[in-house]
Amino acid sequence: MGKYFDVSYMIQAFPQLLNYVHVTVLITVISAILGVILGSIIAIIRLKKVPVLNQLFIVFISFMRGTPFLVQLFLIYFGVPEIMSHMGLNMKNVPGLVFVYAVFTLHIAAYSAEIMRSSIDAVAPGEKEAAKSLGMTEFQSYVRIILPQAFTMSIPPLTNLVIGMLKGTALIFNVGVVDMMRKADLMGGNSQRYLELFVDAAIIYGILIIIVSLLGRLLEKRFTVAGKETQRILISEE
Repeated sequence: MGKYFDVSYMIQAFPQLLNYVHVTVLITVISAILGVILGSIIAIIRLKKVPVLNQLFIVFISFMRGTPFLVQLFLIYFGVPEIMSHMGLNMKNVPGLVFVYAVFTLHIAAYSAEIMRSSIDAVAPGEKEAAKSLGMTEFQSYVRIILPQAFTMSIPPLTNLVIGMLKGTALIFNVGVVDMMRKADLMGGNSQRYLELFVDAAIIYGILIIIVSLLGRLLEKRFTVAGKETQRILISEE
């Protein structure tokens, strides 16, 4: 095997792992967008206490927050096709990545629902009253006033949630999806140089997390400025 740690092999392998980083990025970005949108809808339903749906989403959130992510991944990746096959639906031709996107989206939705619910609840009552006094419908007040402010407050915890999910993508190699970690595992099996490959993976994940953190700060700053401008318009119109 030679020396314990081969720096030249680590440098040589880095671009090969980088070729698979798009899988990690796509899963994180698409799941985060869909998950936050779904989570916002769930948050509003829970705040409005819509019959039946409210109770269903309470159970859904409790399940998603109370079970390990890897268990959820196995349940959806292996369980859903099995259940569908017993119902007469053949899902063998459905790409495995579809189920991976589904579990990440649902996981983010469950956590972001609680984050958005507390953020919406934290919007000052005066903001809602001001929107109402301007003749806005409830839908308009949510879209133009309440949700933007709630989203601004929720950006830091949502950023942490996305970072957690970004790191969680390291688990998808367990279901055979070829991503950066799966490629590292395959290359390590051939070269027996696992340490160098996992150091490469750690560096790439670290860079991605720094980028997500910076984007979170930029979004927070932008929405804060936009929120102040909205408040100024509302005050002037009153």
